[in-house]
Amino acid sequence: MWTEPFILRGLLAAVIMAALASPIGCLMIWRRMAYFSDSLSHSALAGVLLGLALGIGQNAGVAIVVCLTALLLTQISDRFIIGMDLLLLIIGQTALCAGIIGFSYMPEIRTDLTAYLFGDVLSVTGDDLIFIAGAGSLCLILLLLNWKKMVFATVMSDVAQSEGVCVKKLSAVFMILTALFVALALKTTGLLLISALLVIPPCSARFFAKTPEQMAGLGIIIGVFCVIGGLACSVFTDVPAAPAMEIFCAVFFSVCCLYVKCNKRIM
Repeated sequence: MWTEPFILRGLLAAVIMAALASPIGCLMIWRRMAYFSDSLSHSALAGVLLGLALGIGQNAGVAIVVCLTALLLTQISDRFIIGMDLLLLIIGQTALCAGIIGFSYMPEIRTDLTAYLFGDVLSVTGDDLIFIAGAGSLCLILLLLNWKKMVFATVMSDVAQSEGVCVKKLSAVFMILTALFVALALKTTGLLLISALLVIPPCSARFFAKTPEQMAGLGIIIGVFCVIGGLACSVFTDVPAAPAMEIFCAVFFSVCCLYVKCNKRIM
């Protein structure tokens, strides 16, 4: 069964996304911006609508909308009147509702909203896989070129600024990377579960890592393990793939929490 082409395509796409999610998720955790991925992922539905309406394809439409949203958010001050976390929550929920209403006004576009909201990794096509591999490689290159500076600017932004590091530019790069990840993850995890893949594996790795690189590396291993386990559950028990992956991530995180807590009691 595992040799079926559609399963292999889905497995490869999920592994690529899990490997890319960990370093981006680490930066997101250190920046305390968990709501940022939610805001971008919810705005992606409007991108799907734009891509289908203009005939440029949903991947291109999502990439355009989420990147523009990310660039817009970079221009908003952290001292916004209601706080960045609340603003991100409002933007995300509003964008999601606007996308759903937009689809209701375009009955000529037949689409399955459930697949967009929760993903359908087993329906990944060859073109989807090429898009994921190409854009994922671009994200990886940007991460490798800017990793040390981004970690420095994230953990000690004031010191980095005094050392001549352009913190605002690195913040924009981080937001664009997150936006590209959201566009890539649309097919694998769906709009509502993207944050789980970004945040839970790095949080699990945080218990055991001593350096930023260890946290990112362990997060990749944990993320890949969880998506393979979730996909296996989907194939053999006929449950939705993306929710199964998220459950695997959550169970692994719970086991890590219990392990650390028990070890502290013993010590």
